[in-house]
Amino acid sequence: MITKISIKKTASYGDVPAVLETTKKVNLIYGINGAGKTVLSCFLANKSNGNFCNCSIEGLNDEKILVYNQYFIEENFYQKNTQKGIFTLSSENKEADEKIKKATEKIQELSLKLKDEEKNNGFEIDLNNKKNEIQSLSEKLKEKTWEIKTKYSGGDRILEFCLDGKKGSQDLLFEHIKKIQRTQEKPKKTIEELKKEAEATQGENAKTYSEDEIKEIEFDFSEIEKFNIFSEVIVGNENLQIARLIKELNNADWVKQGLDYIEKPEKKEDSEELKNKRCPLCQEETISNELYKQIEDYFDESYQNKIAKLKELDSKYFDAWQKVKNKETEFLKNDFIKSNETEFKLLYKNFTGKLSSNWSKINEKIKTPSKIVNLESTISEKNDLNVFLNKIIQDIKSHNLKITNKQKTKKEIIDFFWQIMRWDYDSIIDEYNSKTKILKEEEREIENKISELNIQTNNQKEIIKSAQKEIINIDNAINNINDELKFLGTEGFKIEKEGEDSYKIKRNNDDNPQFKTLSEGEKTIISFLYFLELCKGKESKEEIVVEKIIVIDDPISSLSHIYVFNIAHLIRKTFFTNEYKQIFILTHSLYFFHELLFKSKQLDKKLFRIIKGNDCKSSILEMKQSEIQNDYQAYWQVLKDHNSGKSSNALLANSMRNILEHFFGFINNDAFQEITEKIEKEDKYKFFIRYINKESHSDLNTISDTKEIDPTIFKEAFKKIFIDSGYEPHYNKMMQ
Repeated sequence: MITKISIKKTASYGDVPAVLETTKKVNLIYGINGAGKTVLSCFLANKSNGNFCNCSIEGLNDEKILVYNQYFIEENFYQKNTQKGIFTLSSENKEADEKIKKATEKIQELSLKLKDEEKNNGFEIDLNNKKNEIQSLSEKLKEKTWEIKTKYSGGDRILEFCLDGKKGSQDLLFEHIKKIQRTQEKPKKTIEELKKEAEATQGENAKTYSEDEIKEIEFDFSEIEKFNIFSEVIVGNENLQIARLIKELNNADWVKQGLDYIEKPEKKEDSEELKNKRCPLCQEETISNELYKQIEDYFDESYQNKIAKLKELDSKYFDAWQKVKNKETEFLKNDFIKSNETEFKLLYKNFTGKLSSNWSKINEKIKTPSKIVNLESTISEKNDLNVFLNKIIQDIKSHNLKITNKQKTKKEIIDFFWQIMRWDYDSIIDEYNSKTKILKEEEREIENKISELNIQTNNQKEIIKSAQKEIINIDNAINNINDELKFLGTEGFKIEKEGEDSYKIKRNNDDNPQFKTLSEGEKTIISFLYFLELCKGKESKEEIVVEKIIVIDDPISSLSHIYVFNIAHLIRKTFFTNEYKQIFILTHSLYFFHELLFKSKQLDKKLFRIIKGNDCKSSILEMKQSEIQNDYQAYWQVLKDHNSGKSSNALLANSMRNILEHFFGFINNDAFQEITEKIEKEDKYKFFIRYINKESHSDLNTISDTKEIDPTIFKEAFKKIFIDSGYEPHYNKMMQ
């Protein structure tokens, strides 16, 4: 059942939608000619037409909509010499008839069951709730993930290229991140690292670096550090007599150092100087040639060689250490090392600190050869520093390769970026996926229940379709149409069968009549009777239609009042029953409107009115039965509507003409002629008088240009006619 019709941006309907809302089976719609009734019926007849792309219908299920209007007549009668047969069922085959009856009852039962399920178990509500939950969750996630766009795009944000093609809407970004498969392990790179990489490889200052700029520490300090000479007690020749004294003194190093401060004695005659150097007890020289020789011999060649070796090792160690020490400043000029300055300085300090300590110990050994010194191994510190430097070298090579393959690097950055985002938003994406999965399963379960009922319904329809073939015919409709023609007193033509599945019109004494040769009234009657049978029957042998919605647009055009009465009676008899799902009837005739409502107190109905405002845009208003007037009163209502902005200038002028013709045609047409001639002498009223004297009073197309109408002048002239003719009280009463 249609519950809501919304029409806008088509024909006389503007940007503000005209809305018809109903829950009733019978819907009667009144509107004078030109108000916008036909647009409504055309929309219901052809919803997919591009002219109605801004219009909508709610509540419609699988009901078939049948529309009677001028387009129906044009399509079925004017454009064809024969009409499609209307297939109806006969009751000659009782077995087939019984099958159809049972299947129809079963379909109705399944339909009720489906409605009952929808009502009690809330199929439709449940489905909508599930969809709304998914949508709500989706919107929440879209809003949350949109933070990525806000955070990483705009201004000088270096990673904005990662969002290319995904910044247009929340939907695009949401769908993208939702489809990303999360990696097992969290990405090793951070956003800050990606920024640096993007700046270094994609930015304006991107450049390559010399791969020979950084080299590992090659000198093997451990070769010196492991010499046994440092743990050896270096002493002189112990076979000499003085060796015992030096050993007793336990200070050979002091003796060796003292040797540098004495002169080698020479053999001289006794002299005062020599006497002074003699021992006062033994009268021997204190530093005699023999003593000097023994001391000198004590520090023999072996001793001297060892000292020379120590000095050699010291020189090598010191030179290598200084080279390493002096490279610190050079290393720190490199951008890659500079970005890891803290780590580098720690490793460098650990290495050079040990080198400095070992060199001090070597110096100490040289000064005191007999002292044992232990040099610490720098292998670990050197290796650690070289591992770091090697990593820097590899980073430089990798960086240069990224610059060479800039687009590949860009793609890798983008991939890493979205993997990081996927991890950062994993909790809400996981929540969405898990909840969506549950909701989808519940939704599928509901849909399966509905589908099962629909499958059972379709099975019953197939039974009907098969049984129909045995008893369906187009003859019943012919008989019904011809019987109604007789009942209405229409003589001179009838409907005959043409072939197996079509009809033709036959006029007495004319074997080849055409629809256009009929009078306007005959055309209306025959086309409407055909439509009635179409509503009762089927358009093809295979058609299965359980429920129909009927739309009838002004079926009493060009008919006399007696026919209007009969057409209204036919509609009430045919459609105001429980056989049809819903009916919409549109008319410009209040007489016809009254006839449709005859004995309608118990009718499930709703009334509407279509009007045009001052802006010439149509709108739809609800209407109470107490508000229904006759045609004459309706024309006065247009005048009152114009005062409140609900009626256009064209409708205003046309209604004035109808009122004057009706009123003075009934009261005194001669007096009207005399008054209009008198008023016409005033220039400002001339156009008004010419307008109301036009022959047609119902066809708005006869108006030459409604822009010429001055509503103020027209209202003034209209009222003046009633005042001058002595009927001002009638004017005042009707305008109340």
